[in-house]
Amino acid sequence: MPTESSELVPGKVFVQTNENEEPKELKIIDISAVESNEDDAIDAMKYGVEGMTSGEISTTIEIPKEKVRQILKMNGLERITRKRFKKLLMGCRMQRNDAEIVARAFQERKIQYTPLGVQKIIETINTEEEKEKQ
Repeated sequence: MPTESSELVPGKVFVQTNENEEPKELKIIDISAVESNEDDAIDAMKYGVEGMTSGEISTTIEIPKEKVRQILKMNGLERITRKRFKKLLMGCRMQRNDAEIVARAFQERKIQYTPLGVQKIIETINTEEEKEKQ
């Protein structure tokens, strides 16, 4: 940051890393794109992106089963057992009978048991408690 004694020049950016040193001017890097009408690969990419964004082109991506499971687990969407679901709810200070009621409601509505579901239930309970306190 420039000190009070240094003179500011419009359009330039200064950086000061220590209090004792003078501010240094940041250099601007010129990045220019080269236009070439002969490059078919660039034209193909532009066409592909335009087609994908407008919905004209569809692609199929195959992901190995182990990677899908890893992605689901990272996002809290991996299916867990009913017993694990109830244990997670009880770990959040919910009574066993209440956890059973929630698990039964999930089963009746055919909602999968997931850690994300546990998180949403606890968040809903917390927000309802805050509303009641107000």
